[in-house]
This record gives sequence, structure tokens and C-alpha cells, in this order.
Amino acid sequence: MILNLRKVLLASMTLLVFSCAEDTSEKYAEYEKLFQQVLEVHDEVMPKMGDLPGLEQQLQKIADTSANPRIYLEAEKQLERSDSLMMGWMHSFSDEFVKKKPSVKKMSNQEIQQEIDALQAELKKVRRMEDEISASLINAQELVR
Repeated sequence: MILNLRKVLLASMTLLVFSCAEDTSEKYAEYEKLFQQVLEVHDEVMPKMGDLPGLEQQLQKIADTSANPRIYLEAEKQLERSDSLMMGWMHSFSDEFVKKKPSVKKMSNQEIQQEIDALQAELKKVRRMEDEISASLINAQELVR
């Protein structure tokens, strides 16, 4: 009788443990989707970064011979800020998200939700960065024509 009671108790405890365990797969999928969206924005902007040094040099040359160099020098500064913005963003994103990504699978739903909230803010941030870099590139390209 005691043996049967132990089996029933063990089975009940096992069932209880498994029924209380969180299913984090949906939250993790949402996290992964947002993570990829952030990377996609970065991947769209990053190839354009190679244009910055050449444009900066062209703007500097034009400014050197221009009667009104201020507009060219300001455009050059915008390009420099764009470069700093991208480099700073990549460093920050790596520290805040890339390095701890492997541990996200082990988090609870609540913890993953906190990461999702942070990634949503990061997506807005990377889109603002994209807009600023694109604007500085367009401005510089128009000035060197």
C-alpha cells in the first residue's frame, strides 16, 4: 500500500513539475524575430558606410577652394557623426544584445519579455540611426555633384 502511495505521489509530483514549467518558445521566437529585424536595418546601412571616407575627402577638397566652405565642412562633419554613430551603435548592440543572446533561451517568459522590450527600443534606435546616416549621405552626394 505504501509503495502504491509513493508511486502515485511521485507521478503527481512529476506531473505538477512539468505542468508548471513555462513554455518560452513563443517569446523566444518573438525575440529572435526582433533581433533579426534590428540586424536587417544594420545590414542595409552598413554597406553605405564605405562611401563616407571618399565623400569626406571630396567635401574637404571643395571646401578648400570654395568661397563659402561652411556648407561643405558641415556636411563633412555630418558624415563624421554618422560614422561615429554607427561605430557606437555596433559596440553598444554587441555589448547589450549579441553577447548575452545565448543565455536568452534559458530565461523565463518575463525575462525574455524584458529583452523583447529592450529590442523594440533598439529597433527604433537603429532606424533613427539609418535615417540620420542616409540623410548625411544624400546631403553630401548632392553637394559633390
